[in-house]
Amino acid sequence: MLLRYTTVLTLASALLQPPGVLFLLAMLGWLGEVLGWRYWGRTLIILALGILYFFSTAIGARLLLMPLENRYPPLNQPLTGAEHPGAIVVLGGGEVKDSPHSRLETANARTLVRLMAAARLARQTQLPVVPSGGAPRFGVAAEATTMAHILRQDFHVTSPIWPETHSYNTAANAADSRTLLAKHHIQKIYLVTSALHMPRAVAWFRLSHLEVIPVPTDYRLNQVRELKLDSWLPRAIFMEISSEACHEYLGLLWLWLQEQGLDNGK
Repeated sequence: MLLRYTTVLTLASALLQPPGVLFLLAMLGWLGEVLGWRYWGRTLIILALGILYFFSTAIGARLLLMPLENRYPPLNQPLTGAEHPGAIVVLGGGEVKDSPHSRLETANARTLVRLMAAARLARQTQLPVVPSGGAPRFGVAAEATTMAHILRQDFHVTSPIWPETHSYNTAANAADSRTLLAKHHIQKIYLVTSALHMPRAVAWFRLSHLEVIPVPTDYRLNQVRELKLDSWLPRAIFMEISSEACHEYLGLLWLWLQEQGLDNGK
């Protein structure tokens, strides 16, 4: 049941964000041409091409990124005093094969940047670290297990590490981390994830009744910060960034719909 649910979510996500949604628009436009609705068909095709171009430029990527990555400022210094958090939760961002012919996996670049920020904070505070992420596929180790190994062996974190190994998305990251932290009577945390992902992550963790201090990292705006004449040239990297941003907006929309359902159910 869980595998079917995640498959449906993955398919829906692929079709509702670029470039999938743009192919759907173009196909609907082509269908309109075939059925004789030439005006609507051509309008949809032109719309798909226009959005494809816009999302493939630095201008488009920047406009999508700014509301997400500027939501929470960087954490320059850890909090001090009696109200400081009790743990650091770092979210997994994916894995890659250790080598082309190996069955072992290691953290991808995004996860490594998050782990680097979490390790730096752990050395400053000596707080326990909760790497959060389940197994990406059947038969492989949980992402949190790999993250814990990297924190200990590569980043030399000496504080306690409590891997959360069951979650498969951001909502589950929050719920499963809450369950783990409750065993240690911790409700206030530092949350480490990519700046792009932080608004959705904070929303889910707060919905799980955790008090969150955001620690954003892995900024994409650095890749599109200088707007020049060539900012209007389409490039694959900007389409990738725009697609990631659209994924976050869809996730925030889904969260909002979930919250409306909860409110209506009261």
